[in-house]
Amino acid sequence: MANQRQYIRIKSDSECVVTDGAGNTHGAVLQDISLGGALIHVRDGVIANFEVGDICRMMLCDDADSCPIKHTCKVVRFDSVSMGVQFLTDTCQ
Repeated sequence: MANQRQYIRIKSDSECVVTDGAGNTHGAVLQDISLGGALIHVRDGVIANFEVGDICRMMLCDDADSCPIKHTCKVVRFDSVSMGVQFLTDTCQ
C-alpha cells in the first residue's frame, strides 16, 4: 500500500509541550512533523487527558512560558504512547 500522506514527514526527537483544553501543560517529545501535523510521544498518564477531536496547543520548546512557536491542533489519533495531531493554524502563533 502506497503512502498517501499529503505532506512529507520529518523525523525528530525534540522536546515539546502540549497544552490540553483545561490549560494543563504536558512535556512530550516530537517524533515527526510535517506541514499538516505531528506525531507526539507523550509521557505516562498524559494520554488520559486527550480524546480524538480535542483541541490542544503544541509548542516546539521545552518551556511553555518562553516558547515562540505554537500551533493550535486537533487530536486525530492516539495510542498508549503517542498521539497524532493535525495543525489547525497555517502559521505559528
